[in-house]
Amino acid sequence: MAIFPPVALTLLLDGRPVRSYEPLYLTRGRVLGPVDPFLTRIADRIGYAGGFAIFVRGERIVRVRLAPGPPSSLSRTYVALVPLLRALGERVRLDPASETLDVRSPGARGIDGGGAYDPHAPAVPARPVFTPTPVPTERPVWNGTPRPRRTPIPLQAWATPRPR
Repeated sequence: MAIFPPVALTLLLDGRPVRSYEPLYLTRGRVLGPVDPFLTRIADRIGYAGGFAIFVRGERIVRVRLAPGPPSSLSRTYVALVPLLRALGERVRLDPASETLDVRSPGARGIDGGGAYDPHAPAVPARPVFTPTPVPTERPVWNGTPRPRRTPIPLQAWATPRPR
């Protein structure tokens, strides 16, 4: 019997929720979550060496003691996410009221819209592109004796009434 049952959390990566079949849990003050998809979305490379899982992002390298396994087991391998995310350079904030873990990448930027339209701004004029006219393909002419079909035609059973 647990005094404080684990609470399921939602991870927001730069404001967008990350979906997973295996949920995040807040238990005993730690946020536990599977490596895939929560760390595979952030790390550039993941590998195993000498009993350690190695997560690389840019110049940052983080080693965690994990038993090596097939790549399909990463969705079932739970780790403490907050220290790993912070070691990989993410800003992490836990909001227990809304049950979310907000992860922000310092290098993440939105899409630049380019500003408002200016009709007086210099523009590159369109130039003609040479496209040759397609030549029609001639219809094939068949001559000579016909050859028999080489693929078998399936036999269809016809329902015939039985004589009485």
